[in-house]
Amino acid sequence: MSDAPLSLDPATIAALRSRHAAFLAERLVDDRARGDFVRSFAGGYDHVLSRPIRELLQPEALVAGGAKVLSSDAVRGLLAPIAREVNRRVVASLRADEAKLGDYVPTAAREAIDELIARPDLLPEELVRKVIGDEVVEEIMRDVLYDALVEFNESVNPFFAEWGLPALIKRFMPIGSGTVLKSMSAVRGEFDKRLEPEIRKFLLGFSRKSKTKIADFLVTSAGDPKQVALRKSIVAFFYEESLAQITQNVDDDARMSADEAAQAIVLEVLQNDRPRARLLAELEKLVAEHGDETLGTWLARIGVTVRPDLEALAELAWPFVKLALESPPARAFWERVTWDFYATLGAPTTSG
Repeated sequence: MSDAPLSLDPATIAALRSRHAAFLAERLVDDRARGDFVRSFAGGYDHVLSRPIRELLQPEALVAGGAKVLSSDAVRGLLAPIAREVNRRVVASLRADEAKLGDYVPTAAREAIDELIARPDLLPEELVRKVIGDEVVEEIMRDVLYDALVEFNESVNPFFAEWGLPALIKRFMPIGSGTVLKSMSAVRGEFDKRLEPEIRKFLLGFSRKSKTKIADFLVTSAGDPKQVALRKSIVAFFYEESLAQITQNVDDDARMSADEAAQAIVLEVLQNDRPRARLLAELEKLVAEHGDETLGTWLARIGVTVRPDLEALAELAWPFVKLALESPPARAFWERVTWDFYATLGAPTTSG
């Protein structure tokens, strides 16, 4: 068989080129193409699983490429607007949803959450002491204890309470008791005036000691059944709340603040070299330890034993693949490839 190149006249080449490009543009998006794609999808999946991890994963290229794709401009001008819109719609939907949160938490999940809540080390000791030791907590304790002491003084002080000294004076001094009681009222006013700063001075030190005792109690008795029951009752309360009730205070201002905070955090992470360095180190470690294994073997090692419904995934992806294939840029690509091929079929030029 001769290996001599084909030689066609320009008119024939132009006609074949146009028919070939039109054929590709139609054939790549028709029902036959859909069937081909669905059938080949599983084959492509199996091919990827059969390849060594070292061949599929190139840590430096992956991390560097990810940094280029997830640039600050991409976050601000592409990802953040999409995330904000999704968040807005999700929150709006939740605020109108009367279903209870517990409707989405099955028994198995509740049992696992209960086990987690029962752990005595659920909250770090440092966090407990930091919260209880805060100045705001001390101010709250002082105000509450002050009100309690004042009320106690008014109700229980035997010199002024109705059941105490006033009652005895009325009983044993039926004549002249009014004058004595009036004098006692003046004494009480002066007493209360002097008592108020003494109470506040006392509470200044007492509240600080109380904070330490409360923190010690919460830390040392974190596994106490009563504390565990309290934590479980708090979670049970949210189970009975509707999604609308839980999100009722998430207004537009709150949602926008959360969006801005999330964007700022993402940008800070992207600009920091440490997360990329850690990711690169872990990927290189994975390749060093399992690079010669196939992806399928490694997935089985970590517990992936179920084969996905590849036909359903292919059917789900096909409309988007078809949309891409029938787009003008894709058609231009097929035409360029076709033209490049037919350019090789032209009659060779001869030098005079």
